[in-house]
Amino acid sequence: MKIRVSIATASLLKLKDIKIDALPSTLYFLLPGKCKGACGYCFHRKGYLARVPWPEFEIDDVVKRIKHAKARRICIQTVYNDETFDTILAVLEKMPSFIPLSVAMNPMEREKMIELKNAGVERVGIGIDAASRRIFKKWKKNVGEWNDYISALKDSKEIFGKATAHLIIGLGESDREAIDFMEKMKMEEIDIALFALVMKGKTIPSMERYRAMQIARYAIFNGKASFEFDGGRLKKIYADELKEEAFRTSGCPHCNRPFYNERPTKIYNYPYPLSKEEFERAIKEAEKYAELHIAAE
Repeated sequence: MKIRVSIATASLLKLKDIKIDALPSTLYFLLPGKCKGACGYCFHRKGYLARVPWPEFEIDDVVKRIKHAKARRICIQTVYNDETFDTILAVLEKMPSFIPLSVAMNPMEREKMIELKNAGVERVGIGIDAASRRIFKKWKKNVGEWNDYISALKDSKEIFGKATAHLIIGLGESDREAIDFMEKMKMEEIDIALFALVMKGKTIPSMERYRAMQIARYAIFNGKASFEFDGGRLKKIYADELKEEAFRTSGCPHCNRPFYNERPTKIYNYPYPLSKEEFERAIKEAEKYAELHIAAE
């Protein structure tokens, strides 16, 4: 059996001799096989997710290297096809049990989620990706409906005790749609993993807008937050506090996805703690997009 491995994970496991500027703290794997989905932003058919290539290796060779890697989580990325669930179970049987394990997936029946939990999955992320039903219909094809994803998020929170919604910025959503979605997820106690859209190797949203969305997510999930809009455009952010974690990769614990959305020279999601200079620059970038009002300052 073979499995695809993110290029950074392949470097960490010494499957590839490649220099990586920031090593992953999570090991990222992708199920083999074709995806039946036809999402307009996905390049899985070309061997990529976002900017990341995923070479294929024998799973037994991969697994024997995991115990020597300094990783704090395993993440299994899935595809959408009729064999997905059985393939996940087959991969889980091979994976070690001493590292917390996440599965990033599309909606699945409650009974199958329970089976995944019993097989050792600690939590799941649901790739809803779109901030609203409107954006979902535009981009996500042959992978179920909007309501299926909302139900799956709620089910996964109930079954695993935690859940993560994947949200892509840059699909044409308004700022209000993105922030409304984040606030709804916070009410359901569902975390947000924030991504920047990548198309043909290019990161689409402006850095200034993405920084404002990062601050919005951080403020919503860390204290009280309020926002002012001009139509759908964000104008002002009011937050209790702002720390450098706001600009780091968000998602499951210890997920840093190095350079998943960007080149190392222009970082959207920092895969490491920011320096004082980086933190100050990120704030200035956000302030070019929206006014910031931080109570702790």
